[in-house]
Amino acid sequence: MNKQEIIDKCIESYSRLKNLKLVGLEVGIPWQTVYVYLKRSGVTVTGDKARYGSAIDRVAVIGEQRFHKAVPFAVDNNNLQFQASIDFSVYNLTVDVKTSKLQHKKSYKKSTDRWSYCVNKQKDIADLFVLYALNDDLETEHVFLMPNEIVTNATTISIPKSGNSKWFDYKVEEDELARFFKQLAA
Repeated sequence: MNKQEIIDKCIESYSRLKNLKLVGLEVGIPWQTVYVYLKRSGVTVTGDKARYGSAIDRVAVIGEQRFHKAVPFAVDNNNLQFQASIDFSVYNLTVDVKTSKLQHKKSYKKSTDRWSYCVNKQKDIADLFVLYALNDDLETEHVFLMPNEIVTNATTISIPKSGNSKWFDYKVEEDELARFFKQLAA
């Protein structure tokens, strides 16, 4: 194979695998060379959190995919850049999607089941937060929509399953998200 054929093979393989090391093994060259060839060819190296990420990353992907399905005109920044600081751009707004699986804890013989979200890194750069609350079967139990102004003093948001929380004021139906963003753009 000549150099261009190797580059083409790297591009094709990366489009399937989204993993530099696996592409290197498949093509028979070091992953570093794969990276150089992809960058020179203008291919964005983003990885695939759904397949290769941590358990937390894989849960995060669920919410991001559901948000993108609910708001199909949103631009997924994770497809443009590895570990984008903000997940989505919708018109001229930045939106960070947070996802939490229900956490079961017991304290003093009572249940304190809750969803927990870390907003500290994005609270100064996201215009809006969309929080997905998943049950044990990874189904969406609730969706919360929060403007940045509401979370500016928070580092984490903890929402009890009981619903006894100020955060439940920001509960929305998932099918309302697209309409909301279109209204902001008008």
